[in-house]
Amino acid sequence: MSVAGVHVLLVDDHPQGIEALEMRLRSLGHRTSVANNGEVALGIVEKDKPAVVVLDITMPEVNGYQACRAIKRLDPSIVVVMLTAKREPADRFWAKQAGADEFLNKPIDPALVVQRITTLLEGR
Repeated sequence: MSVAGVHVLLVDDHPQGIEALEMRLRSLGHRTSVANNGEVALGIVEKDKPAVVVLDITMPEVNGYQACRAIKRLDPSIVVVMLTAKREPADRFWAKQAGADEFLNKPIDPALVVQRITTLLEGR
């Protein structure tokens, strides 16, 4: 899969935490969408089929684990990168159980997230 110009969906109930990542992705030619919860994200996934979903774990209504499982049921080829401030080993375990392709801790480094997305897409 080409890594240039892919659609990346960013999902976080605190969007100010991902603004720098969104700007970085756009500067590299990627198309971005933003959702503030898992339910909205699932609607975007069904309609637009992004190549990548960057997903916070702790959100109201539909949390990141639930959203990840639903995304992978809809389209297993979508790359899911889970972000969280949680630091327990169990959180990484549950993210992988939900189908996440990557698990990164907040605060995020936009360059690192982009690098991981690129690596994951190149492996597809």
